[in-house]
Amino acid sequence: MQALKNILIIGAVIIAAGFAFLGYEVYKRSTDPNHPRTFSARFGMQEKVPDAVPPVPPAPPAPAPVKAPLPQQSVSLPPGAVLLPGIAAVDGRIAVQVKLTDGRTQVLLVDPATGEHAVLVTSAP
Repeated sequence: MQALKNILIIGAVIIAAGFAFLGYEVYKRSTDPNHPRTFSARFGMQEKVPDAVPPVPPAPPAPAPVKAPLPQQSVSLPPGAVLLPGIAAVDGRIAVQVKLTDGRTQVLLVDPATGEHAVLVTSAP
């Protein structure tokens, strides 16, 4: 029984020494840029200095394509309704909150291209 305890203690010491050595090597390789086995040299992450190549001037920016203006579409709200702050984009449509006169709040989905709108959610007052 005493021999088994001694073997376990010696094994634990060897494992702890191995972890300490691994930690030391990782620290040494990550902090010393001139180490012969640095991680950056081993995995090809060092920046290579390019040969004397004259710099190429950047290409002139391409003009932005001209877009036709969208037709003006209006969304009519019920009388007395108030548009609340907060707008979100949902699948190419715009979601807006509208507070109705009876205290309910609606979320409208508006398609900006066509002006079509649909009520997504109506909350209780």
